[in-house]
Amino acid sequence: MSIKSIKIKNLLSFDELIIDNFEDINCIIGKNNTGKSNLLKLIKFFYNKLDGKRELPPELNSKYSAFGTITITYDMSRIYHIVSSPKILKTNFFIGIHNLFFSTAKNYITVNTIKKENNQTHVESYLELTLKINSNDSVEWSIKDKKVLKIINYLYPFFDIEARHINLYDWNNLWFLISRLKSFNVDDLKQDKLIDFLDEQISEKSRSYRNNIGKIQKITKTSKYSYREKVLNYIKVGLKGHTFQIENQDLEIQSDGTNSHKFIEIFLDLFISLSRTEYIEPIVYVDEPEIGLHPKRNEELIYHLHDTYKAFKKTKKEQEIGKYKTPYPKIIFATHSPNIVKQVIKLFEQNQQILHFSKKKNENTLVQKMHSKYNDKFLNIFSDNEARLFFSSFILFVEGETEVEIFSNRKLLSKFPKLKEIDVYKSSSNILSGEINPSARKISIPYLFLFDADKIYEFARENEFRKMLIKDKNKLLYRLPTTNKKNELTQSTEEFNKVINFYSKGYYSKKKKKYSNILNNMQYIKDIISIKFTQNKIHFKINERKLYDKCRLNLKKYLEVKHIFFNKTTMEESLISYESKELFFQWIKIKDNFDIDDTIYKKYKYHIYKHRIGIGKIKLFSPPKKSFFKIQKKVENEYLTKDILIEYIRVIFYEGKFETQVKVTRLKDKKNKNVISKEILSMLEKTTLKSRDKTSGWTTEFLNFAIDKIDSKLKETESKKRQKEFEIEFKKYFGELYDIITLIKNKL
Repeated sequence: MSIKSIKIKNLLSFDELIIDNFEDINCIIGKNNTGKSNLLKLIKFFYNKLDGKRELPPELNSKYSAFGTITITYDMSRIYHIVSSPKILKTNFFIGIHNLFFSTAKNYITVNTIKKENNQTHVESYLELTLKINSNDSVEWSIKDKKVLKIINYLYPFFDIEARHINLYDWNNLWFLISRLKSFNVDDLKQDKLIDFLDEQISEKSRSYRNNIGKIQKITKTSKYSYREKVLNYIKVGLKGHTFQIENQDLEIQSDGTNSHKFIEIFLDLFISLSRTEYIEPIVYVDEPEIGLHPKRNEELIYHLHDTYKAFKKTKKEQEIGKYKTPYPKIIFATHSPNIVKQVIKLFEQNQQILHFSKKKNENTLVQKMHSKYNDKFLNIFSDNEARLFFSSFILFVEGETEVEIFSNRKLLSKFPKLKEIDVYKSSSNILSGEINPSARKISIPYLFLFDADKIYEFARENEFRKMLIKDKNKLLYRLPTTNKKNELTQSTEEFNKVINFYSKGYYSKKKKKYSNILNNMQYIKDIISIKFTQNKIHFKINERKLYDKCRLNLKKYLEVKHIFFNKTTMEESLISYESKELFFQWIKIKDNFDIDDTIYKKYKYHIYKHRIGIGKIKLFSPPKKSFFKIQKKVENEYLTKDILIEYIRVIFYEGKFETQVKVTRLKDKKNKNVISKEILSMLEKTTLKSRDKTSGWTTEFLNFAIDKIDSKLKETESKKRQKEFEIEFKKYFGELYDIITLIKNKL
C-alpha cells in the first residue's frame, strides 16, 4: 500500500491536515492559493531530510506554537510478508530489514494486527514516522536510528514532477528515476572481471580497452561510483542509446507542449512498469500536468496512463490469492484541469480519489475527500461541463436558458461584480444535479439551486377549489419533512388545506360550538380566517393572499438551509412584474411600438378567473354558492389595470405562469368562461410581442434597458454613493432577482 496516511500540523497554510488513505490514482483539486503546492513542498522537505540534505525548514502556521510536524504512516504489511516468508531467499538485506523492523525488541511498528481470511493469516503492519520542525529552525525525527530512515527512504521513494519546471530538452531526470526503481546485486560484480569481459569482447587481442582504462585512471582522479550510479551505467550499456527522442525525432524540434506531455507520459510508464518487479513501493507527485497542454492532450495523458495501468492489473482471483503481490505505485496529480479529473473518475472508477483543497481569506487550508465513486449510468453522461464545477467558487444550478442568460448578463455583472465569481450550471436532469452538487460530494463549495415554483409545490383542483400540495419532486436534492414530523412547514401547509376543506364543504349546523372548535384547532393561522355567527347563518371570511404568503414563506425558510431558492412563479416574473411594469412598458413602447396609456387599457374589460391570488377582487378560491354563506357581491367585469395587463403579457408572450401555475393554454380555452376576454387577446396579438419567446434574447435586451434607465436616474449621484443608490433602485424594480443576488453574495 505504500503511504497509508499523511498528517501535517501547524506548517505553512495547514493548521491540521489529515489524508487518511491513498488510492492508486489521487487528484488534488482546488483554486489557486489553497495549499496544493504547500503539500508538495512539505513532502519534498520530509524526503530531503531523509536524504540528509541541508535545507531551510518551512514556516510554522502559527507562531504561538513552538513546532510543527509532518507525519507519514507507511504500510509495511507487504515487506513484512517478504522478509518473513520461508519461500523467499534470505539475503543479508532482507535479514537486516526483519531484524531492524520486526524484531520483538523493536518498537518501530506502531500497529500490528492479525486477520484471518479464508483460513489464511494476514499481518497488517504500519510504521509511523514524524519529522518535527521547531520554531528555531531545528528538526528532529521521531525515530533516531539512521538505518531505519535510510531503509524507509529506500523502500518508499518519493518523486515529483513540477510541469512548469521540466527541462523540456533534457530528460536526464528519467535516468534518475530508472536508477531509483531498479535494484541489482552489483556488489558481487568485481571490476576486474568486468574489464576483462569488455576487453575480450571489444578489443579482440590488442587489450586496448584495458590499457586505455588504466591510462585514464592514472591521469584522472575520480570518486567511486555510488550504488545507483553503477546500476544506471549497467542499464545504459544494455540500451541502444541514451538520448531521448519522440517518434525518432530529437526533442529540440518538438513543441514545448509535446515535450512536456511525452516526458510525463514516459515517466509514468517507467514508474509503473519498473516498479512491478520490485519490492519497493514508490510515490510520485505530479504538479499541474496540464501546463502547456491542449485539453485533448490532458485526456490522452490519462487514457495512456490507464492503458499502462490496465496492462499490469491483476485478475480478481489473483488478488484474492496474492494479497501481498506487488501493489501499484501511488500517483498524485495536483491539477486545475477538469479534463484530467473527469478522465480519472471515469477510467479508474474504484481505484481513485479526489481531494478538494479550499481556503478562505486569512484562514487555514481545508482538505475534504470528495465522494467520487459513481455508477456507470452517471459516468456515461459525465462531461467537462460537470467536472469544471469541482473547481468553482460558487455554483448556481438553474433550470433553463433564461436563468443562464440573466446571470451571464454583462451589465448585470458590472453592477454586481461578485456574480463574476460564480459558475451557472444548467442541469438537464435532477440525476446530474443530485450527483454533482457539493453536499452530495462532501466538499465545501457554496451553491444554490434556483427553481420555478412548480418544482416545489402544485395546486390540485378539487371542485371549485385549488389545494396547495407540497411534494418531494427533487428527492435527489433535498427531502421535505414527513407529516408526522411537526414543524412550521408541515403545520402551515396542513392548516392551509384544512381551511380549504372547511371552506369547500360548506359546514352548516345550529351548534355554534362546533365551528368554534374547528377554528380553535387552527391556532396557527387563526389570524387568516374568521367566522361570525348570526342566528343560523355563518359569516365566513378568509384572506387567501395572507394564507398563501404564509405557507410560501415557511417553505422558503425551510428550503433555504437546503440551498434551494424558488421563484414566486417563474424566472420570467423576476423581470416582468408589477414592480417593474413601468420600465417594461417603456421598453416595449420602443421595441414593439406598443404604447400603454390610460386611454388604451381602460377601454377593455376582463373576466374574473380563478388563476390569481388576492389581487383586487380576483380570488384563488370561489366559495360554493350555498344559501347559508354570506358572500360579497361578485363582480363579473372589471376594467383592465396595468397590474393585470403586465401579468397577461408575461404569461401570454413570455411563457410565464400565474401564481397558481396555470399556463397560457388555459387562458385560450374557449370552453372556459373564466378566461381572458377576446377583446384583450385581440388587442395584444396585434403587437409584435407575439414574436418573442424564451430564447429570443429579450431578457438581455430588457435587462440592459432597465440598468441603463436606472443608471441615467443616478447620473448626478456622487460616485461613492452611486453603487449603493443603484442597488436600492434596482431592488425596487427587481426585488426577487435582487434577493437571489444578495443570497449568492452572502454565500461567497
